[in-house]
Formats: sequence, structure tokens, C-alpha cells
Amino acid sequence: MEVSRGSVYLYEFDNYDKLSMDIEVLMDVNSEYEFSLYSRLPTRRLIEKLDLSKLDHYWISNNESETSIKPSFDEMVKSMNQYERSVDRIYFLEGLEYLYGESNKDDLLAKIIRFVDNTKMSNNVVIYCINSLAFDSEWIVKLRHLTEKMVVKTPDLTTTFHEDDVKTDNETPSGENETQFELAIDGGPRLTYLARLPRTGFNNDILVKRILQWRRMGLDVSRIEPALSYDHDEAFDLYKSVEEDVRRATELERFIHKNQYSIGTTQVATDMFRIRQLTGLSDLEQKYYHLS
Repeated sequence: MEVSRGSVYLYEFDNYDKLSMDIEVLMDVNSEYEFSLYSRLPTRRLIEKLDLSKLDHYWISNNESETSIKPSFDEMVKSMNQYERSVDRIYFLEGLEYLYGESNKDDLLAKIIRFVDNTKMSNNVVIYCINSLAFDSEWIVKLRHLTEKMVVKTPDLTTTFHEDDVKTDNETPSGENETQFELAIDGGPRLTYLARLPRTGFNNDILVKRILQWRRMGLDVSRIEPALSYDHDEAFDLYKSVEEDVRRATELERFIHKNQYSIGTTQVATDMFRIRQLTGLSDLEQKYYHLS
């Protein structure tokens, strides 16, 4: 959804992966803004969920680091006020639960009210991202009264599949959000077939998005990360190599899922781990496809 300048929104969630996807959608739709994220997650965790090259990010924590900020509403406001006023910016504030637990509830609400009033007189946008179950019912009602409800409709991403990609009984139905992963037998997300990326138009932004897609499927694709500093052709060649391994892993995962009742539980767990690590794929192919 497109946001309105000088607005304060409330985005309620109970799934961080869904939040991450919706933040990316909001950044794509509102590309004329700059972006900042204040989160309870450290950088090493955020990088698994978001393309951090698109936004400034701060870790709400008492730990000392280059990106950390003390768990204080005043400190967050102070940080936001340091940005140039001439640049319109969207602030994602995820971590209000942390501040709520560490603060006087009435004082915190009073500070939020003042901050809301100031935001409405600016060209900036604030989006509080919260799990409402962490707050008292009366307090959350007051917060909802101060803000506009935000509901992000995730675009239909099923167009990323080619018609010639494998179609099986386990394929994600048309129209289903890519954010709603079916669980695999090891408890992680099922692997899905993504469209092959062509050499033409291939760049770092596209590569980062593909890396994030693979990570959300539970795959260890650290082998591709050096490509972000390679020249175009070298980066694409490495990408194609990893892409092929991902497709092989997807085929193996689907084979194991289909034949799970004839495979031992321990073997399934061990081999699914190797599949998600993209290791020993040739050995697994020989073992399973020879049996079939």
C-alpha cells in the first residue's frame, strides 16, 4: 500500500517472516522515500530476512555495537531527529514491546502521543510494528486510537514460476502467497521452484532478492554471497551454479516428501539437513534415484 505523508500507522503481526516480506513490499511501493528500521533483532539476524542495503537499521539493545540503540523511546526519537528534514523517510519501529516492558506505561503512551503529533506536522511516516498480545488490552486500544491500521496486501508472486517448471501434486496452488510456506517433513519450509534468472538484466539487487528467497526456504546459500562483489559475468556464472544446486535440492526434497513413509525417520532428518546445506547432492541423487 502507498502511505501518506505525515501519517502514523499500526501494523500488527505474529510472524516475523511475514513482517519482513511486507516491509519489502512497502519499500518497493513507496520507493520515493528513504527507510529506517528499529528492531529487536541484531544485524546478523536481520540480514537473513531483509535486504539491508535498502534501509538504515538499528538494534534496540543494551549491548554495544555500531548499530545498537538503547531501549528507550527518547533515544529512538533522538536518533530519528538526526536525519535531514529535507528527505522524506519511513520509520519502521519494531520493538515497542521491549520498551513497553522496560517503561512506565502511562509515560510511554504520553511520549508516543507527542511523537504522533510531531510526525503529523512533517512529511515523514511512522509504522509501529507490534504483536498486540504483548500489551494490556486498554493500552493497546489507546494506541490504536492514535494510529491508522495498516494491512499490507502481498502481491501474487506465483508469476515467478515458468510454465515448463516441474508441476506436481505438491506444487503451490495458483494465487497463494509465497509468504505462506507449506511445511516440509523436517519442519522447515517446503522448497519451491523459482524462475531461472536470465543473464540480461542480472544485477546485485536482483541477486540479493533471490538470496533472500532461498534463505526463506531454509537453504544455506552462503556460497553465492561472494558474487555480490564480482563483476557481472563472474557473478552470474556463480549464480547459475548455485541455482542448479537449488533446483537439484528441490527435486530431492520432493522425492523424499513423496516417499517419506518408506524412508527411515533418522535418514530423512539427516538427508534433509544435507539438502538444505546443498551438500552431498550427487550422493543423495545416486541413493534415492537408484532406488526408484
